[in-house]
Parts: sequence; structure tokens; C-alpha cells
Amino acid sequence: MTPPRPARSPGRSFVRPLLLPLALAALATAGCQRDAAAPPTATAATTPIETVPVAHFDARLNLVNNNGLVRFDGTVGNAKTRDAVVGALTRAYGAERVSGHLDVDGGARPAPWETALPQFLAAFTQAGAAVTFEGRRVELGGYASEADREALLARAELLFPGYAYTGLFQGVGNDAAGDAADAVLAKVKPGTSGNALVQALNEAVTQTPIRFEPGSARVAPDSLALLSKAAQVIQASGGARLEVAGPSGDDPSLSQQRAEAIKVQLIVNGVSPAAIETARLAASGDSARFRLLQ
Repeated sequence: MTPPRPARSPGRSFVRPLLLPLALAALATAGCQRDAAAPPTATAATTPIETVPVAHFDARLNLVNNNGLVRFDGTVGNAKTRDAVVGALTRAYGAERVSGHLDVDGGARPAPWETALPQFLAAFTQAGAAVTFEGRRVELGGYASEADREALLARAELLFPGYAYTGLFQGVGNDAAGDAADAVLAKVKPGTSGNALVQALNEAVTQTPIRFEPGSARVAPDSLALLSKAAQVIQASGGARLEVAGPSGDDPSLSQQRAEAIKVQLIVNGVSPAAIETARLAASGDSARFRLLQ
């Protein structure tokens, strides 16, 4: 006789079947939590941030009128300004008489002189003259007669009010009377030569030294008018031959280079190249020196 099986406790048959679904549910829940907490495996593409250059220098335009052929260079802030300036030059002088290049640099500030530039170009026809626009400054260089300087200054003051007018614009009109060097040179009569001429030139550059840009041999704009007046006096001397030694300041090696720069400015303003020699200043000094050559 087969022994009877032990009796099953009520509900025990339902426990084991329910364990599997509950375990699967728990695993699914834990998996969802891990998925939510885990960082994404693929990183989203980042868009690069475009940086805008900060303007830190003034737009610049240099013009030189070489016997009707106009050469230009400089730097402006964008291609639109460059094209506008080149177009104005081409219309003013003709494509066949204009050459040069303007650099484009995003660091350049807007050119405040761009709008009125075409009207100024209509008056800038003096052969040998040079002009620079830089920010709110207009500098006249090269060679320009007194009448041309006055005419160009009047045009500049009309078109660019409130600007600084430097270079050969300085000393135009009543301002010249207050300059010590100009007052000395004004006393030199035509035909004065020899030691009297040298004495006047040295006194003038001692009263108002010829200045240079710091650490360079480039004549400072506010000394261009003085050298123009000195050139007139030398030309009126009747053919004197002179030697000029450049100021050295704190760097004796610059003396010869500065003497050459003075010579260039005198030649630009009409002095014969054969009338001027250059030398290095024997001792440190802030004033150029002239010497008579036999």
C-alpha cells in the first residue's frame, strides 16, 4: 500500500510561480534606473563660438603723388572699406595712374575719413606731396608750396572738422610766427651763405630740435615744416655745400640714419642732393648739427 503524500500548505503552489515575474520586474526596474543615471555614450556635436576681434588700432591710408602717379598703402578694417577707398582713388586719378594695396585687418577701427575722402582727393593734385589719414589725424608730407599747404589745409578743415592736422600743415598761417626756429630762419636773407648760413641753421635746430619717432630714424610729423623752411633757406643761399649730423638721443647708432632722413627731407623740398652730405654726431645729443663743406 502506497503511503499517503504529505499535505501541501495552502498558497505554497503560488509562491514559486510568482518569484520569476517579480525578479524580472525588479531587474527591469534596476536597468531603467541605470540607463537614466548613465551618461550618454555619444556626445552631441558642439558648435564653435565665433570670436569677434577687438579693434585696437586706427585705420590708416598713405598717399604719395609722384608727378601725377598716385601710390597708396595702409590698413582698413574690412573688405567693404577697402573697395570703397580703392574705388575713390580710381575715380579721382584714373586706374592707369593709381597703384598700391590696402591690407584688411579686423583689428582696425572704422575709418572716419572714408566718407569725405573723394572730396579731398579732388584737391590733392600736388606733385611731390604725400598725405596720411590715420584715425582722426591728417598729416601732410613730401613737398608742397606755401599756397598748396594753405589750400589743402582749408579743404581738410572743411571736410574733416576737429581732426589733428600735422606735418606740413603745421606752421601754416599765423602759427608760424610763434615757432622759435621759424623766427630764426625768417631772418636769413636770400644769398646768405658760409658761416652765417650754418650759424642760422644750427641756431634754428637748437631752438626747436628736429624730432624723430621714438627709437627710429623716421622724422616726426611736427618737424616736417621746420625742414621744409630750412630747405628754402639752403636753396636761397646760392649753392652752399653742407654736412648734417643727425641727433643721437640715447642711441648713438641712430645718428647716421637720422642724418640720412634729414637729407631726404631736404631733397624732397628742393635741395640738390649734391649740396648735402651726412655724418654721425661725434657725441650724444638731441640736436642735429650743420657744418660748412669747402
